[in-house]
Amino acid sequence: MSEPAPEGALDRNRVRTLIMLALPAILIGVVSALVLFALDELSRLLQHLIWENLPHAVSADPGGGWWIFGTLTLTGLAVGLIVRFVPGHAGPDSAAVELGGSALPLGTVPGVAAAAVLGLAGGVSLGPENPIIAINTAILTVLIGRLFSRVPAQLVVGLTVAGTVGALFGTPVAAALLFTGLAGSMAGGGALFDRLFLPLAAAGAGAVTMTLLGGTLLTVRAARHGQP
Repeated sequence: MSEPAPEGALDRNRVRTLIMLALPAILIGVVSALVLFALDELSRLLQHLIWENLPHAVSADPGGGWWIFGTLTLTGLAVGLIVRFVPGHAGPDSAAVELGGSALPLGTVPGVAAAAVLGLAGGVSLGPENPIIAINTAILTVLIGRLFSRVPAQLVVGLTVAGTVGALFGTPVAAALLFTGLAGSMAGGGALFDRLFLPLAAAGAGAVTMTLLGGTLLTVRAARHGQP
């Protein structure tokens, strides 16, 4: 019967494992932010086209009721057609699936992205949180699976959620709050810091990347006492 490994050896193995997984975690955060930024910029360009350039080109009032009603109706129709006919049907209903579930097939990404961009630009969607997590999860599960084949797929999914949340809020704190209750399923047993280290690394990389690219989608400002 073999003797258990000394506590010091276990600590060294734990630290070595976290360091080895830190590289894919940081890569996941960076890619999550890049995809989020690209999706946001594309929807922003389309938004200017729909609500500024196009109405001026046809001498219409972009603030008029008919233009707003017509644009929202056509946007909803376009999103509905994508959901109905595009392969993957723009992914599952976000209200019926859990955050960080199984990764979608890569072939569904164009449909999910098209529906998200149209919804944001046309004004029928308030934010890209669920679509961008689904897109990032599908892309990064394949990418990390090829570059770091020993990283579990479920860990990639969890780190992608953390990286995307960090990019959305511009800080890893939001991911820390989210994953405190989910950390047990993300990195196995051990201390809470061990289970939060990788999600925080992914969220931090996502936040830094998004900030360097020009900011975040969700901005929280704290005013000093006596100032607006």
